[in-house]
Amino acid sequence: MNQLTLVIGNKNYSSWSLRPWLAIKKIGLDFTEVRIPLYTPESRQQLLQHSPVGKVPVLHHGEVTVWESLAICEYIAENFEPNLWPEDKMARAIARSVSNEINIKIILMFNIKFKDLDLPKL
Repeated sequence: MNQLTLVIGNKNYSSWSLRPWLAIKKIGLDFTEVRIPLYTPESRQQLLQHSPVGKVPVLHHGEVTVWESLAICEYIAENFEPNLWPEDKMARAIARSVSNEINIKIILMFNIKFKDLDLPKL
């Protein structure tokens, strides 16, 4: 089988990168992790070398390139065992609904770059 390569940003800034990384780890797949430091002068050029849209995460699997965290998770669920989604159709529909709800409405706390916050000095 072709090697999986997951291109991600800083896990502490990019929950979108963390999401497929956790999914792949959860089911125990072997993969290569390529981490591109975000918010550097070189970031954009490095991202474009791996991603057709210049963003992370991106999964490379042989000739297949998948970007966007939930699309990567769906690809992993369709192509590898154990499946990430519940077997039962009703439970699977609920799990997908919750995943999309989280994807749309919740930003993980560590998406904040703390160094850019104007925090009071103690």
